[in-house]
Amino acid sequence: MIAVEQRPIVLLTDFGLKDAYAGILKGVVASISPQTSILDLSHEVPPQDILQGAFLLATSFSYFPRGSVFCVVVDPGVGSDRKAICIKTEDYYFVGPDNGVLWEAANRNRIKGMIHLTNAVYFLNPVSGTFHGRDIFATVAAHISKGLKDITLLGTPLESCVKFEFPRIGEGRDSLELCVIHIDRFGNLILNIELESFNRFVQGREFSLSINGERINKVFSHYAQARDRELFLIASSSSHMEISLRNSSAALALQAVCLDKATLIKSLGPLDKSFQLC
Repeated sequence: MIAVEQRPIVLLTDFGLKDAYAGILKGVVASISPQTSILDLSHEVPPQDILQGAFLLATSFSYFPRGSVFCVVVDPGVGSDRKAICIKTEDYYFVGPDNGVLWEAANRNRIKGMIHLTNAVYFLNPVSGTFHGRDIFATVAAHISKGLKDITLLGTPLESCVKFEFPRIGEGRDSLELCVIHIDRFGNLILNIELESFNRFVQGREFSLSINGERINKVFSHYAQARDRELFLIASSSSHMEISLRNSSAALALQAVCLDKATLIKSLGPLDKSFQLC
């Protein structure tokens, strides 16, 4: 574990960069813990989109130093009776709303304890009904980064939190029902199936993926293998399979949005070896 005073804070929000909200979080942290390193994971989560926030957090947290404090503000229930929580895991701290956005990441790193944030000593005063990111989450994250060791001081222990799981794969005899769970800025469509599961299902055979009236039957190991403006599958950096369109946007070409359905079917013929992924 890195030294307590060196715990970085990682920000993930749906604030965007047009307004001052993301900058204010950094100002609050700097006021409480000036030596803290503040890192931006993203501020471009679509507004109130818990699925996208959960996906970005779950596929990114492990690349940050052990001891990092993730301050997550994707909070459509701000000001309501939803809880503000802190989850301590084997290697990290996750601070944010209890709406499921923290669950997948925390669960992948062995949860050690959960706290309902109720101790106003660690909040700004007064607490706004519309900006808990500033008044609760950023301040709590800053105190943890500054050296708070016992998270039970932050409030009341919890036995459970809201669990938000990614959409499940529907399994048929020779088909899988998939869906789009993320669209990146390049227009790549990330599916809810990882490379290992894809290979296990296809088993080296030809396949057909149908989505929004189009069929895709090629899989490549890197983007340059495809012809210009050719739709294909590829394993993304998070190991999820994605639909890509060389030098263009698959999302625009397919008029696709998150949660659009896709059907993967395997056939009896062998997959061309030049297309196979490892």
